[in-house]
Amino acid sequence: MHLSKLHVLLVVLVAAAIAAGVGIASWSISGNGSGSARASSASALNLLDATAFTTADLFPGATGPLKLRVTNSNPFPVRITSVSGSGTITSDKGAACDAATGVTLSNLSGLTLDVGAGATTTVTVPSSMTMSNVSDNSCQGAIFTVPVSVTAVSNA
Repeated sequence: MHLSKLHVLLVVLVAAAIAAGVGIASWSISGNGSGSARASSASALNLLDATAFTTADLFPGATGPLKLRVTNSNPFPVRITSVSGSGTITSDKGAACDAATGVTLSNLSGLTLDVGAGATTTVTVPSSMTMSNVSDNSCQGAIFTVPVSVTAVSNA
């Protein structure tokens, strides 16, 4: 059987018309409704003893950093934006070397101290501690405990 070019062309055109008809006959479907998402709840940061991470930067008339050991149990990173004093500064040297002898914390805001999701890290609050010239001689080598409050925001 021998098909002419005209017959082949007709078969191709019929096949194309059938394919186009199937495409045109397809149904278009859409829908409306609601989806759901849920926000997690933030957990407070936990401040730990940072004694092992401090350096001897204070002396009468000097300003030095405050070290914070922070645990972020949240599933997202956070940024500490402010640190402020929340109690009386004490030392391991006793009452003669407590806050009344000239060791102070400057409240700071505008900080960018980052703590990863689920991480524990030590952050440095620069130039926040000051020891005045009236500090007692017994403050030499003292380790100061500085009660603080921190404010943080999610940093995802």
